[in-house]
Amino acid sequence: MWDRFRIFWKRLTSQEYLPRYSRLAGEIDSYEPQLERRINDTKSQGANWAVQAKELVNKSKELLDKFKIDEAWKVFHTAKRLEYFGMKDEERLAIAKSLVEEVAKLNEWRREAILSLLGKDKAAIITAPSPETLIMAADLKDEHYNNQYYKNKLSRNLFRLLFNLLFIAIAGIVVYTCCITRKYGSDLPADLPHSSYLVGVLLFGFLGSITSAILFTRYLSGSSRITEIGSSQVISISKIFVGAAFSIFIYLLLKSSIAGSIKLFAFTIDGPLDYFAIAFVSGYSERLASKAINAIVGKDKEVGEKK
Repeated sequence: MWDRFRIFWKRLTSQEYLPRYSRLAGEIDSYEPQLERRINDTKSQGANWAVQAKELVNKSKELLDKFKIDEAWKVFHTAKRLEYFGMKDEERLAIAKSLVEEVAKLNEWRREAILSLLGKDKAAIITAPSPETLIMAADLKDEHYNNQYYKNKLSRNLFRLLFNLLFIAIAGIVVYTCCITRKYGSDLPADLPHSSYLVGVLLFGFLGSITSAILFTRYLSGSSRITEIGSSQVISISKIFVGAAFSIFIYLLLKSSIAGSIKLFAFTIDGPLDYFAIAFVSGYSERLASKAINAIVGKDKEVGEKK
Protein backbone atom coordinates (compact mmCIF):
# COMPACT_ATOMS: atom_id res chain seq x y z
CA MET A 1 0.00 0.00 0.00
CA TRP A 2 2.80 2.40 0.91
CA ASP A 3 4.66 1.60 -2.33
CA ARG A 4 1.56 2.41 -4.36
CA PHE A 5 1.20 5.72 -2.56
CA ARG A 6 4.85 6.60 -3.25
CA ILE A 7 4.40 5.79 -6.95
CA PHE A 8 1.20 7.85 -7.08
CA TRP A 9 2.91 10.79 -5.36
CA LYS A 10 5.87 10.59 -7.73
CA ARG A 11 3.53 10.68 -10.72
CA LEU A 12 1.97 13.87 -9.36
CA THR A 13 5.21 15.65 -8.49
CA SER A 14 7.74 14.37 -11.05
CA GLN A 15 8.12 15.70 -14.57
CA GLU A 16 9.18 12.26 -15.76
CA TYR A 17 5.55 11.13 -15.94
CA LEU A 18 4.30 14.06 -17.99
CA PRO A 19 3.38 12.88 -21.52
CA ARG A 20 5.48 15.55 -23.22
CA TYR A 21 8.53 14.67 -21.14
CA SER A 22 8.21 10.89 -21.26
CA ARG A 23 7.64 10.84 -25.03
CA LEU A 24 10.88 12.66 -25.82
CA ALA A 25 12.78 10.77 -23.13
CA GLY A 26 11.68 7.50 -24.72
CA GLU A 27 12.71 8.73 -28.19
CA ILE A 28 16.19 9.65 -26.96
CA ASP A 29 16.70 6.43 -25.00
CA SER A 30 15.70 4.30 -28.00
CA TYR A 31 17.74 6.33 -30.49
CA GLU A 32 21.06 6.32 -28.61
CA PRO A 33 21.83 2.60 -29.18
CA GLN A 34 20.67 2.93 -32.78
CA LEU A 35 23.09 5.82 -33.36
CA GLU A 36 25.91 3.98 -31.59
CA ARG A 37 25.39 0.93 -33.76
CA ARG A 38 25.38 3.06 -36.91
CA ILE A 39 28.67 4.65 -35.90
CA ASN A 40 30.27 1.28 -35.13
CA ASP A 41 29.00 -0.44 -38.30
CA THR A 42 30.32 2.36 -40.51
CA LYS A 43 33.51 2.78 -38.45
CA SER A 44 32.72 6.49 -38.15
CA GLN A 45 33.88 7.07 -34.57
CA GLY A 46 36.00 10.04 -35.64
CA ALA A 47 33.71 11.38 -38.38
CA ASN A 48 32.37 14.89 -37.92
CA TRP A 49 28.74 13.83 -38.33
CA ALA A 50 29.08 11.12 -35.67
CA VAL A 51 30.79 13.39 -33.14
CA GLN A 52 28.26 16.17 -33.70
CA ALA A 53 25.28 13.79 -33.56
CA LYS A 54 26.40 12.37 -30.19
CA GLU A 55 27.00 15.87 -28.84
CA LEU A 56 23.53 16.95 -29.96
CA VAL A 57 21.89 13.91 -28.36
CA ASN A 58 23.62 14.74 -25.07
CA LYS A 59 22.57 18.37 -25.45
CA SER A 60 18.99 17.25 -26.04
CA LYS A 61 19.10 15.24 -22.80
CA GLU A 62 20.42 18.28 -20.91
CA LEU A 63 17.62 20.47 -22.26
CA LEU A 64 15.06 17.81 -21.39
CA ASP A 65 16.34 17.68 -17.79
CA LYS A 66 15.76 21.45 -17.65
CA PHE A 67 12.25 20.83 -19.06
CA LYS A 68 13.04 22.88 -22.20
CA ILE A 69 11.10 20.45 -24.34
CA ASP A 70 10.77 22.60 -27.48
CA GLU A 71 14.52 23.18 -27.65
CA ALA A 72 15.25 19.52 -26.86
CA TRP A 73 13.07 18.32 -29.75
CA LYS A 74 14.78 20.65 -32.23
CA VAL A 75 18.25 19.53 -31.15
CA PHE A 76 17.19 15.88 -31.27
CA HIS A 77 15.81 16.23 -34.79
CA THR A 78 19.08 17.81 -35.91
CA ALA A 79 21.02 14.88 -34.47
CA LYS A 80 18.83 12.41 -36.38
CA ARG A 81 19.31 14.31 -39.63
CA LEU A 82 23.10 14.13 -39.26
CA GLU A 83 22.81 10.35 -39.32
CA TYR A 84 22.05 10.57 -43.05
CA PHE A 85 25.79 11.02 -43.64
CA GLY A 86 26.37 7.50 -42.34
CA MET A 87 23.63 5.83 -44.36
CA LYS A 88 23.96 3.73 -47.49
CA ASP A 89 22.41 4.81 -50.78
CA GLU A 90 19.48 2.41 -50.50
CA GLU A 91 18.67 3.72 -47.02
CA ARG A 92 18.65 7.34 -48.17
CA LEU A 93 16.52 6.34 -51.17
CA ALA A 94 13.93 4.68 -48.89
CA ILE A 95 13.83 7.72 -46.61
CA ALA A 96 13.40 10.04 -49.60
CA LYS A 97 10.42 8.02 -50.82
CA SER A 98 8.85 8.04 -47.34
CA LEU A 99 9.27 11.82 -47.16
CA VAL A 100 7.49 12.22 -50.49
CA GLU A 101 4.61 10.15 -49.11
CA GLU A 102 4.47 12.28 -45.95
CA VAL A 103 4.34 15.68 -47.68
CA ALA A 104 0.54 15.40 -48.01
CA LYS A 105 0.34 16.36 -44.32
CA LEU A 106 2.34 19.58 -44.78
CA ASN A 107 1.25 23.02 -45.92
CA GLU A 108 1.52 23.91 -49.59
CA TRP A 109 4.82 25.75 -49.79
CA ARG A 110 6.69 23.17 -47.72
CA ARG A 111 5.15 20.39 -49.78
CA GLU A 112 6.26 22.00 -53.03
CA ALA A 113 9.75 22.68 -51.65
CA ILE A 114 10.28 19.06 -50.60
CA LEU A 115 8.96 17.72 -53.89
CA SER A 116 11.27 20.03 -55.82
CA LEU A 117 14.22 18.66 -53.81
CA LEU A 118 13.39 14.95 -53.99
CA GLY A 119 10.96 14.40 -56.86
CA LYS A 120 7.28 14.73 -57.63
CA ASP A 121 6.41 11.15 -56.62
CA LYS A 122 8.02 7.91 -55.47
CA ALA A 123 8.32 6.59 -59.01
CA ALA A 124 10.38 9.63 -60.00
CA ILE A 125 12.97 8.95 -57.30
CA ILE A 126 15.32 6.37 -58.78
CA THR A 127 18.63 7.49 -57.31
CA ALA A 128 19.48 8.20 -53.71
CA PRO A 129 19.64 11.93 -52.90
CA SER A 130 22.77 13.31 -51.32
CA PRO A 131 22.84 13.60 -47.53
CA GLU A 132 22.76 17.40 -47.82
CA THR A 133 19.62 17.32 -50.01
CA LEU A 134 17.91 14.82 -47.72
CA ILE A 135 18.78 16.95 -44.69
CA MET A 136 17.19 20.03 -46.30
CA ALA A 137 14.00 18.10 -47.09
CA ALA A 138 13.80 16.56 -43.61
CA ASP A 139 14.45 19.94 -42.04
CA LEU A 140 11.41 21.38 -43.84
CA LYS A 141 9.30 18.49 -42.57
CA ASP A 142 10.57 18.77 -38.98
CA GLU A 143 10.04 22.54 -39.00
CA HIS A 144 6.38 22.00 -39.88
CA TYR A 145 5.81 19.71 -36.89
CA ASN A 146 7.79 21.99 -34.59
CA ASN A 147 5.58 24.90 -35.63
CA GLN A 148 2.46 22.80 -35.19
CA TYR A 149 3.50 21.90 -31.66
CA TYR A 150 4.29 25.54 -30.91
CA LYS A 151 0.84 26.61 -32.14
CA ASN A 152 -0.78 23.98 -29.94
CA LYS A 153 1.23 25.27 -27.00
CA LEU A 154 0.12 28.88 -27.62
CA SER A 155 -3.51 27.82 -27.95
CA ARG A 156 -3.31 25.68 -24.82
CA ASN A 157 -1.85 28.52 -22.76
CA LEU A 158 -4.52 30.92 -24.00
CA PHE A 159 -7.35 28.49 -23.29
CA ARG A 160 -5.94 27.93 -19.80
CA LEU A 161 -5.94 31.68 -19.17
CA LEU A 162 -9.49 32.11 -20.46
CA PHE A 163 -10.88 29.19 -18.47
CA ASN A 164 -9.22 30.53 -15.33
CA LEU A 165 -10.90 33.90 -15.98
CA LEU A 166 -14.19 32.10 -16.63
CA PHE A 167 -13.90 30.30 -13.29
CA ILE A 168 -13.17 33.60 -11.51
CA ALA A 169 -16.16 35.29 -13.19
CA ILE A 170 -18.53 32.45 -12.24
CA ALA A 171 -17.19 32.39 -8.69
CA GLY A 172 -17.68 36.15 -8.48
CA ILE A 173 -21.27 35.81 -9.67
CA VAL A 174 -21.95 33.09 -7.10
CA VAL A 175 -20.53 35.23 -4.28
CA TYR A 176 -22.38 38.31 -5.53
CA THR A 177 -25.67 36.38 -5.77
CA CYS A 178 -25.30 35.03 -2.24
CA CYS A 179 -24.59 38.52 -0.89
CA ILE A 180 -27.52 40.32 -2.51
CA THR A 181 -30.03 37.52 -1.83
CA ARG A 182 -29.00 37.49 1.82
CA LYS A 183 -29.51 41.26 1.98
CA TYR A 184 -32.63 41.68 -0.17
CA GLY A 185 -34.15 38.21 -0.29
CA SER A 186 -34.66 35.81 -3.20
CA ASP A 187 -37.02 38.26 -4.98
CA LEU A 188 -34.66 41.08 -5.85
CA PRO A 189 -36.33 44.51 -5.81
CA ALA A 190 -36.21 46.66 -8.91
CA ASP A 191 -34.83 49.60 -6.91
CA LEU A 192 -31.44 48.07 -6.07
CA PRO A 193 -28.73 50.62 -5.32
CA HIS A 194 -26.73 51.63 -8.39
CA SER A 195 -23.58 50.17 -6.83
CA SER A 196 -25.24 46.74 -6.57
CA TYR A 197 -26.50 47.04 -10.14
CA LEU A 198 -23.07 48.03 -11.45
CA VAL A 199 -21.28 45.15 -9.76
CA GLY A 200 -23.79 42.63 -11.14
CA VAL A 201 -23.77 44.14 -14.62
CA LEU A 202 -19.98 44.14 -14.67
CA LEU A 203 -19.77 40.51 -13.56
CA PHE A 204 -22.30 39.33 -16.14
CA GLY A 205 -20.65 41.48 -18.78
CA PHE A 206 -17.34 39.80 -18.03
CA LEU A 207 -19.04 36.40 -18.20
CA GLY A 208 -20.43 37.16 -21.66
CA SER A 209 -17.18 38.61 -23.00
CA ILE A 210 -15.10 35.69 -21.69
CA THR A 211 -17.50 33.23 -23.30
CA SER A 212 -17.18 35.13 -26.57
CA ALA A 213 -13.37 35.17 -26.27
CA ILE A 214 -13.28 31.39 -25.76
CA LEU A 215 -15.34 30.81 -28.91
CA PHE A 216 -13.19 33.30 -30.81
CA THR A 217 -10.00 31.55 -29.70
CA ARG A 218 -11.39 28.15 -30.66
CA TYR A 219 -11.99 29.48 -34.16
CA LEU A 220 -8.56 31.15 -34.33
CA SER A 221 -6.72 28.02 -33.15
CA GLY A 222 -7.39 26.54 -36.59
CA SER A 223 -5.25 29.22 -38.20
CA SER A 224 -2.03 28.12 -39.86
CA ARG A 225 -0.17 31.29 -38.86
CA ILE A 226 1.68 31.41 -35.56
CA THR A 227 1.62 35.22 -35.47
CA GLU A 228 -2.18 35.24 -35.45
CA ILE A 229 -2.39 32.79 -32.56
CA GLY A 230 0.43 34.53 -30.72
CA SER A 231 -1.35 37.88 -30.90
CA SER A 232 -4.74 36.35 -30.03
CA GLN A 233 -3.97 36.57 -26.29
CA VAL A 234 -3.85 40.37 -26.51
CA ILE A 235 -6.93 40.38 -28.76
CA SER A 236 -8.89 38.08 -26.46
CA ILE A 237 -8.06 40.07 -23.32
CA SER A 238 -9.01 43.30 -25.08
CA LYS A 239 -12.33 41.73 -26.18
CA ILE A 240 -13.06 40.83 -22.56
CA PHE A 241 -12.58 44.37 -21.25
CA VAL A 242 -14.32 45.97 -24.22
CA GLY A 243 -17.28 43.64 -23.70
CA ALA A 244 -17.44 44.55 -20.00
CA ALA A 245 -17.30 48.24 -20.92
CA PHE A 246 -20.16 47.76 -23.39
CA SER A 247 -22.29 46.11 -20.69
CA ILE A 248 -21.76 49.12 -18.39
CA PHE A 249 -22.59 51.47 -21.26
CA ILE A 250 -25.85 49.66 -22.06
CA TYR A 251 -26.85 49.67 -18.38
CA LEU A 252 -26.20 53.42 -18.01
CA LEU A 253 -28.09 54.05 -21.24
CA LEU A 254 -31.12 52.11 -20.03
CA LYS A 255 -31.08 53.99 -16.73
CA SER A 256 -30.70 57.40 -18.38
CA SER A 257 -33.36 59.75 -19.71
CA ILE A 258 -32.38 58.78 -23.27
CA ALA A 259 -33.90 55.31 -22.81
CA GLY A 260 -37.40 56.72 -23.20
CA SER A 261 -36.71 58.17 -26.66
CA ILE A 262 -35.01 55.16 -28.24
CA LYS A 263 -36.28 51.61 -28.63
CA LEU A 264 -33.56 48.98 -28.13
CA PHE A 265 -35.66 45.99 -27.09
CA ALA A 266 -39.07 44.61 -27.93
CA PHE A 267 -39.68 43.68 -24.29
CA THR A 268 -40.07 45.51 -21.00
CA ILE A 269 -37.26 45.51 -18.46
CA ASP A 270 -38.74 44.76 -15.05
CA GLY A 271 -35.93 43.92 -12.66
CA PRO A 272 -32.27 43.20 -11.94
CA LEU A 273 -32.24 39.83 -13.68
CA ASP A 274 -33.28 41.52 -16.93
CA TYR A 275 -30.37 43.94 -16.65
CA PHE A 276 -27.97 41.09 -15.88
CA ALA A 277 -29.15 39.09 -18.91
CA ILE A 278 -28.73 42.18 -21.11
CA ALA A 279 -25.25 42.70 -19.63
CA PHE A 280 -24.27 39.18 -20.64
CA VAL A 281 -25.47 39.76 -24.21
CA SER A 282 -23.70 43.13 -24.30
CA GLY A 283 -20.43 41.50 -23.26
CA TYR A 284 -20.88 38.59 -25.65
CA SER A 285 -21.53 40.64 -28.76
CA GLU A 286 -20.74 44.24 -29.68
CA ARG A 287 -23.76 44.42 -31.96
CA LEU A 288 -26.04 45.53 -29.13
CA ALA A 289 -23.72 48.42 -28.26
CA SER A 290 -23.47 49.35 -31.95
CA LYS A 291 -27.25 49.34 -32.19
CA ALA A 292 -27.51 51.60 -29.14
CA ILE A 293 -24.87 54.01 -30.46
CA ASN A 294 -26.55 54.15 -33.87
CA ALA A 295 -29.88 54.84 -32.20
CA ILE A 296 -28.40 57.78 -30.25
CA VAL A 297 -26.56 59.16 -33.25
CA GLY A 298 -29.70 58.78 -35.35
CA LYS A 299 -31.69 60.82 -32.85
CA ASP A 300 -29.04 63.55 -32.92
CA LYS A 301 -29.18 63.65 -36.72
CA GLU A 302 -32.96 63.98 -36.69
CA VAL A 303 -32.75 66.88 -34.24
CA GLY A 304 -30.09 68.56 -36.41
CA GLU A 305 -32.21 68.18 -39.55
CA LYS A 306 -35.25 69.70 -37.84
CA LYS A 307 -33.18 72.70 -36.81
